[in-house]
Amino acid sequence: MIVEMIPYAVAAIIVVAMLLEIRTGRIPNWLTALPFVLFAVLLVVAEDRTPFYWQMGLALGVFLFGLVMFAIGGSGAGAVKLMAGVALFVPVSNAGYAALIFLVVFFVSAFVFVQLRKIFGSENSKWHLMANAVLPLSFSIGVAGLSGMFLL
Repeated sequence: MIVEMIPYAVAAIIVVAMLLEIRTGRIPNWLTALPFVLFAVLLVVAEDRTPFYWQMGLALGVFLFGLVMFAIGGSGAGAVKLMAGVALFVPVSNAGYAALIFLVVFFVSAFVFVQLRKIFGSENSKWHLMANAVLPLSFSIGVAGLSGMFLL
């Protein structure tokens, strides 16, 4: 019964990460580690681990892509770890669609966040998104991950 609740726990982790990054500009390491811990629990209790090997391969590919993005300054380390952790729970059959959702949400949210910052933003804001010229990747990662886990 607990195993069936793990995707919902991952969904809660994603939502908390999105809110924390928008508010503070950071995703804490303990939060990015939780999907990996939950996946380890799944590995321990699973009778057939074969599907999980494909998930680990997908997550490794996503992590390597994230490392390249981090190396060229396209994302932060927290976003890379969160993206790999979320990839552990998006079914491989939905991964391509989740990647497309990520790209669409990223470009649309970039426009929306810039417009919100122009209208409501100020350097004195306590919200990192409103005080600085940043784009929180956790929002795109979260929407794509939640869509891949529950909607597709």
